[in-house]
Amino acid sequence: MAAVDRAVTIEDLRRLALRRLPRFVGDYLEGAAGDGGGVRSNIDAFRKYKFVPRGLNDVTPVNTGNEVFGKKYASLFGISAVGVAGIYRRHADELLAEAARDANIPFILSGASMAPIETIARIAPDHTWYQLYGAHTPKVTQDMLARARDSGVKVLVYTVDYPLAPRSEVASRTGISMATGPTLRTFPKLALDALLHPCWTAEYLRNGGLAKLGSWEKYAPPGSNARQIAAYYVEHWNNTQTWQHLDLIRKSWTGPMVVKGLVHPDDVKRAVAAGADAVTVSNHGGNKLDCMQGCLESLAQVRAAVGPKVTLFFDGGIRRASDIIVAKALGADHCFLGRATIYGVTAGGLRGAKRAIELLQSDLEYTMAMIGTRTVADITRDHVAP
Repeated sequence: MAAVDRAVTIEDLRRLALRRLPRFVGDYLEGAAGDGGGVRSNIDAFRKYKFVPRGLNDVTPVNTGNEVFGKKYASLFGISAVGVAGIYRRHADELLAEAARDANIPFILSGASMAPIETIARIAPDHTWYQLYGAHTPKVTQDMLARARDSGVKVLVYTVDYPLAPRSEVASRTGISMATGPTLRTFPKLALDALLHPCWTAEYLRNGGLAKLGSWEKYAPPGSNARQIAAYYVEHWNNTQTWQHLDLIRKSWTGPMVVKGLVHPDDVKRAVAAGADAVTVSNHGGNKLDCMQGCLESLAQVRAAVGPKVTLFFDGGIRRASDIIVAKALGADHCFLGRATIYGVTAGGLRGAKRAIELLQSDLEYTMAMIGTRTVADITRDHVAP
């Protein structure tokens, strides 16, 4: 039996993943912005709520299915976009897409993915959503939209919470960008770390080092190698987005459009007025700032302000199925998680990714039954205190 098969929680998969990763990679995955306080705030916010079960309800069989944009998914959660996921496990984008397809849940491909959108759309044509960052060059942004549309992607996730490239204290200390990987200058001081994690190091070296950023290869100068493509991406991927940019994206994309990264109720209202079909309340998994409130607190505030008719998604700090239920009770129409499935795919490839989904799904069914709910629609604010 593989180690991932013995995992009984996402925390077990996290330990396995960090055991496999060199410290400079694992610290980056865990650290987020600044001192990492954003990640801790997201996780800790869930602990403020406790369930208030209802009794004597017929809860069998539990049905975790949820409809989003007219498509019925098997569960209340999906896999969120994680940039440069291939640094944690080679072909992580492809493996996560396959796992999502088989589980019938949505998978959001990062705009900074190793795999190009065309590849992922072939693997999971009915489950792939595409995350868009606004590039420095408008024609690149428009081409990315066209590629997603031509690949058959139905849902666009326009991410707007990075007016500047994010700062990572971990990356600053090591001098290593996860996009560009170790260099000849930085590798010597990492040699011991790499040797102590032979599985990751062997995979990295066996595959020729840094994987290409397939999502950006087309735009880099012809003949660019993986490091040159990554350098081009670092220089060109980010551009301050404004409400005028949102208007342009809305005109260019005719399908469902999600605006991700808003936490203020007034911004959410304005995005919906501008044509957003849904808004994801998110602080980018704690990667935006270390001094923001927990994302769950933002969700509760936004839902109270915008009312029940606005479609809200949630992304931030989910580690257990109980977290998904709490987010639903506080107003989320669907939940997304990034690190939980990254832990799984890092620890055990496709098998690990599927194990992460299985753990969350099994726990979701159990917890829903135990609080007296048989369907997702049955989960209400009355099921949690305070």
